[in-house]
Order: sequence, then structure tokens, then C-alpha cells
Amino acid sequence: MQEALRSNPDSGVLDAPLPQPSGDSTRVYFAGDSTRVDRQYHDAIRDQAQRFIAGPGGTLIVSGHANPVDEPEAAVRLSMDRTQAVAALLEQFGVQSHRIVRVSHGANAPLVDVSDEASSWLNRCVEIRPGALAPRQPVWSQRGRKPARGRS
Repeated sequence: MQEALRSNPDSGVLDAPLPQPSGDSTRVYFAGDSTRVDRQYHDAIRDQAQRFIAGPGGTLIVSGHANPVDEPEAAVRLSMDRTQAVAALLEQFGVQSHRIVRVSHGANAPLVDVSDEASSWLNRCVEIRPGALAPRQPVWSQRGRKPARGRS
């Protein structure tokens, strides 16, 4: 697994490895209220896309997280915007949109203890992991075909 680099949450200066989940998951971290995916994560996202495309199928689950803020709805919107930014890169790297499950947790599912302000910024991330769910079928494939007029 490619190791991501830790950056000072405010300055963006790279200084040490960031914690990554075990297994096939990847985390993409964000600065402040940003939704911009930093260049340092593009290779890790590309690797996830290539492993997924070469694998058995299923879905990729892209889950966004955010720090607690005064307005919970704002955290949900921010985490969804981050999720969409990572999903867009996965699509650029060849993953079909309907195979990406997008989830926005906002501040409702923190990855680290939010009472520790020094490390709570680690909740500003998106996690990419393989899922066993079957993707939703496109709407057109779920409709039954109507017989043509005049035919039995």
C-alpha cells in the first residue's frame, strides 16, 4: 500500500507519514474546509482504481468524513463534496460511475477521538475501500420492454 504523507493541516507542509487503514483501503486527507484533492494522493487513487478494475467487480465505497462544526448540515455537505471530488478522480482513472457508492458521514462517524483537538483534523478525509455490494442497475435496464403496437 502506498503510504500517504502527513501535512500540517494549515500550511500544507509535508512532514511525516499519515495513518492509513489496514487492508485494501486508502485515505485521502484534506486541509481545512477544502474539497481539493492534493496531488500527493493522485497515485494512491489511481492505484485503487486499477486494482478495482483488475479485480472481481463489485463496488468501491467512497466515504467522506469531516470535523465537527457548529452546523452539522455543513459538515455533511463538506464531506459529500470531498467524496464527489475523490469519486470524480476514480472515474477519470477508469472506474464506472455506477460502481462507486458515495457516502457522506459529516462529523457523525469520526475516525479519531474528536475531544483530542491536536489530532481531530485526521477526520477531514475520504476513505476508499472495496465493497461487495452489487451496484445499482441503470434505470433503463430495470424496465420491462413493452411490446410494439400491432404485435402480440
